[in-house]
Amino acid sequence: MILLTFAGLCALVSTIILINLSPPRAGSRTKPRLLTPAPAPPQTVEPAIGSDKAASASPSSFAPASPAARAADRTPPNEFASSPTTPGLVNEADIAALKARNLLIPVTGVNANQLRDSFYDGRSEGRTHEALDIMAASGTPVMATADGTVVRLFQSAKGGITLYQLDTSGLYIYYYAHLQRYAEGISEGKPIRRGDVIAYVGDTGNAGAGNYHLHFAISKPVAPGKWSGGIPINPYPILAGK
Repeated sequence: MILLTFAGLCALVSTIILINLSPPRAGSRTKPRLLTPAPAPPQTVEPAIGSDKAASASPSSFAPASPAARAADRTPPNEFASSPTTPGLVNEADIAALKARNLLIPVTGVNANQLRDSFYDGRSEGRTHEALDIMAASGTPVMATADGTVVRLFQSAKGGITLYQLDTSGLYIYYYAHLQRYAEGISEGKPIRRGDVIAYVGDTGNAGAGNYHLHFAISKPVAPGKWSGGIPINPYPILAGK
C-alpha cells in the first residue's frame, strides 16, 4: 500500500514537471503592456520681431514712440478747447506775479463788482470755458490789460475776431475774443501799453447774435513762441481782487 502511494506521488510530480517544460501553444503568450506617454504641454512660441504676430503683442511690448512721431500725431490746439492738465506749469507764484502786475479790467467802464466768475462754466462738446466773459455794449472800447506786445491777430469760428498779447515778461498770454474790430493802428508785433485801446466789444464767432461781451483769458505758454494752447489761469480772482 505504501509503495502504491509513493508511486502515485512520483507520477504526479513527473506530470507537473513535464507540463512546465513543454513550449506554450501559439497565441497563448501574454503580450507586454505598452505605456503611452502623456502629451507634452503646449509651448508658447514668442513672435519674431517684425512679424505680423509681433504687431499684435501686448501694449507693454511696444517701444515708445519717438518725439517726432508724437509731434506729428498731436492735434493743433483750439483756442476755445479745454487745455490739458500739466502739473507744475502754473502755481501760486504765477498768481502772485499776475496780481503784482495790477492788471486792468480790459473793458472800459466795467468795475470789479460787475465781474462774474465764468471760468469753470461748461460749454458745448464737453469743453470748459476757461475764461472770463465781461458783458458790455457793442462797440465799447477794449483796453490792454497790461504792457506787452500784440503777437497774433486771428479769426476763428469760435472766437471770431481775436487778439493775442504777450506779457512783457514773456511768461503769459492775454487773449481777447468776440471782438467787433481792432483799433486803428493795431498790428502783429506792435508794442502796447496798459490802458491802450486795442479793439471794440462785439459778438463775432460763436458768441451769439446780440450777446455782446469780451471773452478774456490768461494762459501760460507750454513752449516758447507758442501763442495758443497754453495752460489756462483763471482771470477772475486776479481782476476782482479775490
